[in-house]
Amino acid sequence: MPHSDMPSISIALVAERRSDYLNDGYSEDECAAFPHNGEIEQVLAALQSLNHRVTLVLGIHSLAQQLAASKHRDWDLVFNMSQGFCGKSREFQVPALLEAYQIPFTFADAATMALCQDKTHTKVMLKHLNIPTAPFYVVAADSLDASYPNLPTGLTSYPLFAKLATEGSSKGIGNFNKINNPTELDEALRELKTRYPGQPIILEPFLSGREFTVSILGTGQDSRVIGIREHIWGRHLKDCDSNETDCHCILDFATKESKSNNASDNGARLSACDYEMATVEDSQINAACKVALDAWKSLLCRDAGRVDIRFDNDDPNSVPNILEVTLCHLPFVPPAIQLTT
Repeated sequence: MPHSDMPSISIALVAERRSDYLNDGYSEDECAAFPHNGEIEQVLAALQSLNHRVTLVLGIHSLAQQLAASKHRDWDLVFNMSQGFCGKSREFQVPALLEAYQIPFTFADAATMALCQDKTHTKVMLKHLNIPTAPFYVVAADSLDASYPNLPTGLTSYPLFAKLATEGSSKGIGNFNKINNPTELDEALRELKTRYPGQPIILEPFLSGREFTVSILGTGQDSRVIGIREHIWGRHLKDCDSNETDCHCILDFATKESKSNNASDNGARLSACDYEMATVEDSQINAACKVALDAWKSLLCRDAGRVDIRFDNDDPNSVPNILEVTLCHLPFVPPAIQLTT
């Protein structure tokens, strides 16, 4: 039922529909960042249930047409779920356009979107702010040599981890990204450069501790953690000796396949443990939440989003490192549950 005491405003919901791009011939990998089936409709229905008038605007091209036709003059607010599609600046294209037209919108502004889209820039800023993030080395997009034996201090021992600097949604992440020796380093860099030409690659130490997604609601000093999800690693034993402890089929990080609902015998499954913040009595969870909030406030994030955290090892005093700050996705909100796994 609509909330009768809620003022009715006109909202434009801007988002890309995954099915439209798939129907146009784009691959699942190219559409990885787009909302899953039904997510847009659920947000639209939720806004309408609050007595708001909602117009669905499918992506930046449709938005530009609406702006050119001055239809935005009827909007009180834009609810921005746009991920963009082209270029490393894709996530801040819609916010920048809305700022130019002086239209209020939800989630981060264009400058913060630009900063957090590129993990290299995010890590440089976090390091400057003394917020923990793993040491890193950037393999330039135009580099012709895929092998880098002379890595800087902090990256001189294995295992390492390689990932794309400007992608999210586990794009480009498979079993090959964890690197155990120089040969695997060369193979991983060549694999990423072949699959995603023209993209910079980040090399980091592999962080072997617990991993969390911290959901945050609010802006500035009013920001708060509303839930946290721990990623639980499984093990896929197909083609592996069950006693082989260093088998590549042992899952200790999230891959694109492991996060898929379709993962089965051909890929290890990733499960999760969800925590209600009011019940948490875990020093590492509390440390992860503090670091996530510090990053959120320092990077001037707003409204809602998620911060991914991973500890550098399993020691009680290990350090929670920022992996990624996700700004234009809705945060994960856990149900009221007991603190159990």
